[in-house]
Amino acid sequence: MEGKLVLRLKCGDSFLFGRGGEDLELLQQNQIPFEIVPGISSSYSVPAYCGIPVTHREAASSFHVITGHEGNHKNGATVLDYQTLAKEEGTLIFLMGLGNLPNITKSLIENGKNPDTPVAVLQEGTTARQRVAVGTLETIVEEVKKQGIKTPAISVVGDVVSLRETLDWYGKKPLSGKSVLVTGTKAMGDRLVPLLREEGAEAIEFSLVTTKKLIEEPLVKAVENIKDYTWAVFTSANGVKFFFEYLKENRTDIRSLAGIKFAVIGAGTAKALEERGIMYDYLPTAYSSKDMASQMIPILTKEDKVLLLRAEEASKELPDALEDAGIAYDAVALYHTVYDQRKADELKRIVAFADYIVFASSSAVKAFDSMIEDKNTVAGKYISIGPVTSKTAEKLNIPIYKTATVYSADGIVDVLLSDRKKDME
Repeated sequence: MEGKLVLRLKCGDSFLFGRGGEDLELLQQNQIPFEIVPGISSSYSVPAYCGIPVTHREAASSFHVITGHEGNHKNGATVLDYQTLAKEEGTLIFLMGLGNLPNITKSLIENGKNPDTPVAVLQEGTTARQRVAVGTLETIVEEVKKQGIKTPAISVVGDVVSLRETLDWYGKKPLSGKSVLVTGTKAMGDRLVPLLREEGAEAIEFSLVTTKKLIEEPLVKAVENIKDYTWAVFTSANGVKFFFEYLKENRTDIRSLAGIKFAVIGAGTAKALEERGIMYDYLPTAYSSKDMASQMIPILTKEDKVLLLRAEEASKELPDALEDAGIAYDAVALYHTVYDQRKADELKRIVAFADYIVFASSSAVKAFDSMIEDKNTVAGKYISIGPVTSKTAEKLNIPIYKTATVYSADGIVDVLLSDRKKDME
């Protein structure tokens, strides 16, 4: 009513037992315009993830989606016509009906459905917690109990269930069945999440920190006197992003950087620089400020002047090393990190089931610590991108399970693959 744009985000297809129509009727009554973006229903997407096509030329030429429990307004009366449902040749799909499964199977059998009709109950489809119980109308209730299937789950009744043995495909990759919570900045998530999903993991991109651009006097002066520098050092992809944004916003020609050499920490930072059309001149073999300091100082001379472009809360190791070596430098803060406390409640929900929690920076560790008071609620193992991040976690009594040898997104994936391999031996 304030004239704002509102996204009403629902899971699945909101028009299929999602009360989407009821929502929109109210908007229409209040003359509020709306648009509809159709969702993908769990009624067919979840069976597909479990190797069950809801229709098949040889098994079912139709499928029927049925609510597994009745609304309170129906006063407990049996509204579903099981006599008709039992005669349908197509696939029967019951949503939200796990608690009512004994009544569903009993009613179908009593109304003439063959007790040997295949049935599958699918738990939390498309997630790392996906599980499947298969039986018949006569045996499925006992099978569900035996396997400990829990809600949310849907039930599929029909001959198409028999195709699962042939078409089961999900869960064949190294990290299948593992849920990985990726904290840190969105930039890291964008690099790491696709790699994890490629290996079969359920990757949850959930940045706990965000970056705020800083435009302060040191940056203004550094750009004005850019030709005074012989080296520019970027310690993160965010630094590259904000620096070049500043150049563009202030109409500073990129050709003013001619003659400057560029050093970067990490493959992600190197890639960000290359995307701006600049190839780095120096990349340390290990990805930390400490390694940059120990490896880069020997190649510098007293005639060099270094411009450090980084976060406000960055480590002092590199500037201290330059100071000790008598090499001129200016350290410029391009951004600072902010914890997104709005995500605390959702984080508490996720850590209760995630198999791994990945920390890609010290700021991510600190943000996590500020949001999770009771570490006993955390189900998974803590993975760190490098020793600096691990040291921060140690100070906060967060037990790091493993630290990446290569301090990058690929390094984190290698750690998880190694751990998974060990579990399977």
